Amino acid sequence: MLFFSSKNKKDSSDGPPERKNIVTLTCPECGFEQTESNLAVSTYCRGCNAHYKIIDGKAQPNKKIPVTHFPSTTDKDPSPKLRPSHDDLQPSSNAPPQEQKETSAKTNQKKEQEIRSTFNKPTQEPKAEPSSLIQKAAASTGLFHTQSKQREVACFECDKVHTASSEASSTLCPACGTYIALKDYTIHSNWNRRIKTRGDVIIHKKASVTGITIDCNHLTTHGDFTGGANCSGDFTIRSHGKIMGKVRCRRLIIEKKAQVEFANTVHCEDAIIDGNVTGNFDCTGKLALQKKATLTGNIKVATMVIEEGARHNGRMSIGQ
Repeated sequence: MLFFSSKNKKDSSDGPPERKNIVTLTCPECGFEQTESNLAVSTYCRGCNAHYKIIDGKAQPNKKIPVTHFPSTTDKDPSPKLRPSHDDLQPSSNAPPQEQKETSAKTNQKKEQEIRSTFNKPTQEPKAEPSSLIQKAAASTGLFHTQSKQREVACFECDKVHTASSEASSTLCPACGTYIALKDYTIHSNWNRRIKTRGDVIIHKKASVTGITIDCNHLTTHGDFTGGANCSGDFTIRSHGKIMGKVRCRRLIIEKKAQVEFANTVHCEDAIIDGNVTGNFDCTGKLALQKKATLTGNIKVATMVIEEGARHNGRMSIGQ
């Protein structure tokens, strides 16, 4: 059984107990009194909504936080020029009412135009240069005919030679109207589709081209090539192999250390040989055998040049 002493009890007739954790504060702005917890460090006045600090149980004014939540009229306008004043929009009081309305409408319209022109001012963008594709397309139609370099193009059908822009991707023969492609080809792998263009074709070292005839301007072979060639320009051979197709070109160049065998007679204007070659040649111009050249086959040429050290096995016919 528990016993309680009467000393620990407070008589209810003595009134409510004292609240030691409450302090009475007086607003420094309006003098309104209110109670707050003694643990509070700041509060808002319930009379004027002013904010103040509580230090040692006393209210202290807070100068850093404004008394009202509305901005002060002394704040600087961030864009005064974009906001027309009330006086600017008001017409003169001496004018008649109708003129005042018209003047006010014109003034408001003018101010609105100024504000819109300020925000909607177009920015000057740099002029974009035409892309390479557009340049090539325009060059093929002759728009840039006088601004680009020219090159000679031989027709596939009538052998008519005309000039076209170096940027053009195609052209038409002015004599017979044949379409002539001017695309360049670079071959890096196996290839067995026919190529017919007056652009340049390069066959790289690891590439292989077999069973086709290449019609082009300049043809350069570093890899395996066993087809035929019809070149309006130079046919340069820098590899070993046997060419089974027919060869017709403006100039044939067989470089040093190349070993080539032609199954058909080679028709060309000029030929420069500096490797080991087997085949027959029909040259309308000059055939030159370089110092390390070895040629086995019959030759029909207009002019022959043989350097010291070069060798030739076969019949030779010089002159037309």
